[in-house]
Amino acid sequence: MTYVLGRVKAWNNAMTAFSKRADPWSQTVHLLEAMPVDIARTAPSQKTARAESAFLERLTRDWNRTHPHHSDDRLPFPQAIVRVIERPSSATALVYWSDPGTCHYGYQGWRATTATAEGVCSLSGMPIHRGDQIYRPSQRDPKPQNASAMILAAAMPQNAEEMEVDLHD
Repeated sequence: MTYVLGRVKAWNNAMTAFSKRADPWSQTVHLLEAMPVDIARTAPSQKTARAESAFLERLTRDWNRTHPHHSDDRLPFPQAIVRVIERPSSATALVYWSDPGTCHYGYQGWRATTATAEGVCSLSGMPIHRGDQIYRPSQRDPKPQNASAMILAAAMPQNAEEMEVDLHD
């Protein structure tokens, strides 16, 4: 163990001297090339991994017990902030979408279509039934994280006065 610590200390001293005269990119490359193999982290034993997993499960369970999360389980994106920014045409809308659990789109294009499945309006929380007129995020590659989201056409603002203009509440 003393041998390894001595090598690590010598390596650290060499890196300190090198860092005083080299640019950050050269330092990074040099550190990657010069890192001793014997100080690399080894995989934890199965016993250690099980103990860590059990600890994390207890910690999560205790946190959830003392900090209950109340949300409407009907909503596929319960924490999403959704605002219509602009209506370029009657069949399209630009939507601000921010969900801390999945994604953030500052100016996401949405298109008018017909609902093919049951759901909940992301703007109003009203139920959506198959066949209702809705708006959905425009499909592109890669598929947006909120591709399953829907806004009822009846809940969609029709003019600038109905839209929320201040996105920085």
